[in-house]
Amino acid sequence: MGRLKNARETVLKASRDYYAHRAYYEDLLVQRQRRFAETTKRELNFLEHAFRAHATRPIKDVLDVACGSGRHLFGLAKRGYKCTGLDYTPERVQIAKDRAKREGVSVKLLQGDATRLNYENEFDAVLALYILFLLPNDDDVLKCLGQIHRALRKGGILVCNIGNPFYKGKHWFSLESIYKGLRVIEDRVPGIHSTEIVRLRDFDPMHGVAWWDETSIIEAADGIHIFRDRERLRLFTYWDLLHYLQASGFKEIKCYTNWKIEPPKNRKAEVLIFIAHKD
Repeated sequence: MGRLKNARETVLKASRDYYAHRAYYEDLLVQRQRRFAETTKRELNFLEHAFRAHATRPIKDVLDVACGSGRHLFGLAKRGYKCTGLDYTPERVQIAKDRAKREGVSVKLLQGDATRLNYENEFDAVLALYILFLLPNDDDVLKCLGQIHRALRKGGILVCNIGNPFYKGKHWFSLESIYKGLRVIEDRVPGIHSTEIVRLRDFDPMHGVAWWDETSIIEAADGIHIFRDRERLRLFTYWDLLHYLQASGFKEIKCYTNWKIEPPKNRKAEVLIFIAHKD
């Protein structure tokens, strides 16, 4: 038990350090780069489609269990939803609070653990986006999904996503990227230039877990910053997440690809989005 606890704490600390170091500059990139605005709009449109098509109750109260700097949360709040956001990294929560104040958006923002939600029948929809593959182990995944199920009102829905490890393309969660072992990502917007050098440190193909060493070089108005951290990624398949959702009490489960409302015309899915209904 001690070793398992230590392993969990190692994963959580690595994740917290990684996002804490990059939170401020990541938010600047998201706000200033056009492609992020277009991506967010597409994802928000998908979420509203999911609310209309799959919930059997009106969607008013929304919880985002890994809200980050508030990209989805703020967009939904501006569209009229009552939104609560929770994130594990205090620095990201503070950035979201500062942004909410600047933009005059009314949202509730909290620091917390996605596996320790204290809600019961309080939300019509819950988002768990870009988080499940960061959780340390099976128990945490099941705790997170089980507590989301408990937090939802009857007729509400969960929207969650995973990267498709079998996607043949340049993306950080694909087996192709993992076996390549090295990638360089560069982003440039007015006032900030970011270069990320990501090198595979270790990969366990039996458990589908990869550890990356990541060096971020940030050139911004306040100087040049270099962050060196480790990042852990767990690969999930369609069948994995379907199993976890069913084990957590969800019954009606639909899967979409690449944030597209229409059924997929081919199987080249980069991202799998699951919509799970609470009876």
